[in-house]
Amino acid sequence: MIKKINASLIKKATGLKVKSVVSCGSTFDEIADNDVIIARSQSVGYGRGDHTFYSPLGGIYIVMRETGLNIAAHTLTPAVGIAAHDAIKTVLGIDTKLKWVNDVMYNGKKAAGILVRSPRTGEYLIGIGVNYATDGEQLLSAALPDAVSLQAPPDKADMFALQLIKNIHLATLKDFDSARYNSLCVTVGKNVGFTHNGVYVQGFAQSVEQDGTLMVRLGQATVAVDAGEVSVLREVNKI
Repeated sequence: MIKKINASLIKKATGLKVKSVVSCGSTFDEIADNDVIIARSQSVGYGRGDHTFYSPLGGIYIVMRETGLNIAAHTLTPAVGIAAHDAIKTVLGIDTKLKWVNDVMYNGKKAAGILVRSPRTGEYLIGIGVNYATDGEQLLSAALPDAVSLQAPPDKADMFALQLIKNIHLATLKDFDSARYNSLCVTVGKNVGFTHNGVYVQGFAQSVEQDGTLMVRLGQATVAVDAGEVSVLREVNKI
C-alpha cells in the first residue's frame, strides 16, 4: 500500500520544514508551525464552503504556508491549478484539464481539488487534495461518481509531491497566466449555471480574466463571477 511521503527528501530539495503523516484529521489543522504538511489520508478533509473533501488512503493531501506573495491573492487558486496540472504532466505523463476555479480534471472527472485560506494578513495556507492512487471503487461507494483517481504508481509518489510543492511555490512568485489557464479550462466556451445575486442563472462562460474572474454572458449582459459554485451544463444531443 502507499507509504508515507519522504519528508527528508522534500526538506533537502526545498529547505522547507516538512511534516509527513499517514493520516490526520485535516492537513489545515495539522500544519502547526511547519511550512508543509503532507498526509496520505484525512478523516475530516475540508472543501470549499461547507463541503468536505473525501480523503481516503491512496491520495496525497498537502497544505503549504506561503507569505509575501508576488501574485495577486485573488488569482492564487487558479494559479495553483496550473501548478498541479504541470506536476501531474511532468512526473506522471498524464494530461489533465482545469475547471474554474479550483478543480483539476482527468477524463472529465475531478482528480484534485484546491482550497486556499488566509488565517491572517499576509499569510496563505494553500491546500490541495489529489486522488493520486485512490481506489476507484472507494470513490463510487462514497457516492462520488464525478471523482476519479489518477491511478498513479506508488514509486513516483515522493517525486510527485516534491514537484507539486515546487510548482506551487513558483506560482506564488509570478503573475497569474490567464492565457494558459484559458487554454486548459473546461469551463470556458461552455454553458454554465450558477447563483447570481441570489438567483440561479444560466449563461455562456467566455473567458477567465487576468484577475481570475470568470466572464459569463447572460443574454445581452456580461457578468464577472469571482466566487461560488459554477457548474458546466451537460449538452443535450439533438436528433
